[in-house]
Amino acid sequence: MHLDPMMMNITIVLSVALAIAYFTVRIGLPIVVAYIVSGIMLGPTMLGVISDQHTVTRIGEIGVVMLLFFVGMEVSIPNLMKRWRIAVIGTIVQIAISVAACVGLVWLFALPTSLGILFGFVISLSSTAVVLKELQDAGEMDEPFGQNAVGVLLVQDMAIVPMMIVLSLMGDGDIQTIDLIKQVGGGLAIFAIVLYLMKTGALNIPGFLKGSIEKRVLLGLLLCLGAATATSWLGLSPGLGAFLAGMVLASSNQADWIHRHLESVYVIFVMIFFLSVGMMVNVDYMMSHLLLVFGATMAVFLFNSGVNVFVMRALGESWRMALITGGLLSQIGEFSFLLATVGAFAGILTPTLHELTVIVIAMTLLFSPVWNMMTRQLAKQDGVFPKPDS
Repeated sequence: MHLDPMMMNITIVLSVALAIAYFTVRIGLPIVVAYIVSGIMLGPTMLGVISDQHTVTRIGEIGVVMLLFFVGMEVSIPNLMKRWRIAVIGTIVQIAISVAACVGLVWLFALPTSLGILFGFVISLSSTAVVLKELQDAGEMDEPFGQNAVGVLLVQDMAIVPMMIVLSLMGDGDIQTIDLIKQVGGGLAIFAIVLYLMKTGALNIPGFLKGSIEKRVLLGLLLCLGAATATSWLGLSPGLGAFLAGMVLASSNQADWIHRHLESVYVIFVMIFFLSVGMMVNVDYMMSHLLLVFGATMAVFLFNSGVNVFVMRALGESWRMALITGGLLSQIGEFSFLLATVGAFAGILTPTLHELTVIVIAMTLLFSPVWNMMTRQLAKQDGVFPKPDS
């Protein structure tokens, strides 16, 4: 019988991921670290087991969409609304500080202002996938710092649209008025529909559509990906649409059966996403610029943590809460890969800078769980930060 090479590659991927996952979990690290390391090892610049990086990346994007869909079914809307100031004002201030700092840095080296704005946008977006996976695995979604992080992440996801418009304009891009109308008008319409469905509980899925396991799985996927497709067509984040669909389902008591039947599919797609992140790392380039990559990665962790701690404290959070939230939001997110690509296409990023940017993003995603553990340990030190008043 003919041996299918694809089946052999899938077997190798699963074996390597499972083996690395065993050791990472044993030493107390989240399983996402195992997936990213597996992607680096199996990617085109090392073992080459996975060569079609583009396809894996596109499939992995579904993992981020499904992650937000599941989070939407779990998040506490009242708690989220109570912390709107941190989500909206905090995110705007954080982005502004990041852009100002990066513009100042490129001016210091006599580089174009557009490059500073691009870097400011890139480092200001945290990873929805990493943060939400950590919160889910730890059961901390309803904790105050978890709600703060979720709110900030959602506003950051919405900020991706104006960021891409700014980058396109800086690169002499052509922004159509009809596209802006579609984004703004369509976005407002979707939010109005979501608010109506959540307030009235009008969503009622007929029983005949949920009759068998097959129907339930297909219907769950349709709801998730259909909502993501709708917001994506409007020029908004597909993850935002999936998150809103999850919230509507939760408010209509339709979430339990979807959660139960789609969880295994969701685990697979999330794993593929983190594998694709690891595959983006050019090991040869990284090893030849090791000090530069290490320095840039540490600078990002320190800067992002510091800015988020400052913002949280300014908005009234305790030192402990601010430090934990800052640690959670310290990495650069997956949507920054998209911004880097837009910057390269617009001529703002040179190929060398684009390569470095992609590697630093991937490194922050890889080491984010470790950094988060360190900041949590620091927050627990009684002599460092005072306990909140009881």
